[in-house]
Amino acid sequence: MFVPVSDPPASTPTGLAHVATVSFLAARAAPSMQFWIALAGGIALARTAARAGLRTGYGASAAAMLQTTAVMGPARVNGPLTQALTAPLIGAQQRRGTPVPLQILSCFAIRLAHYVVITAALVWIVLGGLDAYAGSYDTLTGWLGLLPEGERGALIVTAILNVSLAVFYSVTQVLVYRWAMASWPADPPPVAGPVTGPAQDRGSARFDPRAITLAAVVATALLLAGTWWALLASVAAWLALAWALSRASREPVRLGLALTAVLAFGAVVATLIAGLGVDEALRRGTRAGLLVLVATWLVAAAGPAGLRETFRRILWRVRAIPPAREASTILDGLDSGGRLVASGRTLIDTLGAVEELTARTVAGVVRNWVAAEAAGFRAGAAAARARLAASPRDGLLVALAAVPALALFAQG
Repeated sequence: MFVPVSDPPASTPTGLAHVATVSFLAARAAPSMQFWIALAGGIALARTAARAGLRTGYGASAAAMLQTTAVMGPARVNGPLTQALTAPLIGAQQRRGTPVPLQILSCFAIRLAHYVVITAALVWIVLGGLDAYAGSYDTLTGWLGLLPEGERGALIVTAILNVSLAVFYSVTQVLVYRWAMASWPADPPPVAGPVTGPAQDRGSARFDPRAITLAAVVATALLLAGTWWALLASVAAWLALAWALSRASREPVRLGLALTAVLAFGAVVATLIAGLGVDEALRRGTRAGLLVLVATWLVAAAGPAGLRETFRRILWRVRAIPPAREASTILDGLDSGGRLVASGRTLIDTLGAVEELTARTVAGVVRNWVAAEAAGFRAGAAAARARLAASPRDGLLVALAAVPALALFAQG
């Protein structure tokens, strides 16, 4: 049975959640290798659950994911999300002495369920339906003459691929987590973070972050309802007006436009390959692009501090639901500013000083970095709470976001 070592007094769930935030942000920003970069965050969350229990582990996991969303928005969240869903459970199972095969099976079940949801979202939201997915599959693989064809063939090959990936990543996760927790440094030298004041990065000076978040949710729901030109045009018009009035930050725009181009282009190409016509391809590509642009506006207009405070208040209102109370408390102590950047640079500098970059050496460096960063973090030292104050114009923003729903009634 695994018996965890004692943490230094400063190594708290908030410190470990901070490490997970740094790791997950880096994974989302990286062009590839998301799983391997996010492993450090998974180790931190598994350690949290192994030390403080399943509820606190998932509280730290939720806080880390919400913090990354406040900083970067919801784009590319799926890479670290799988580890955020599985790491606390593995840590809690390690705490109880659960056999390794059962840990792998639990991780596999969650991973596979996540893959199914992501595949469904890709097929029906981005590509627009199973017809485009199957048509693209037949065009790209039909010349081989080896794989099954049609919708059934596309689903079979996708299922085999998802199961294979889930098995590989689940085994890797469990083994790495177990090794890191069993060899955790007994007295890691804490890394002192930079002293920074609270940055009031609320974003828009005109609208309450809660209203911005609600308006973005409404617009996203309408986009998911269909691809009629009237609906797409009305959502685009509202988004242009909202962006002009909100005085949003320009910082998230570059990444948002890049992701918009990638998803829109992918949807158009897949639809054309499937032979569904130019009009259908343009409508599906426009919807995919608008979904990313709405998410980009959300981050730019609400700001990291505004989104974090919105998330924290939502968690506190539903604090009776486990582990919302723990997530709210941990989220309130996380840093969205200089400490995140400094922590990432510390890891890069540490890895850069390693002469022989073998798999075991890199894993050891990452584990020690997780322990040292968690030990040196002080909850609340640089956290900022945005001042939220609703006004009539916030209600108008949300009401205008709902106006494109008239296009649905007209279509019906």
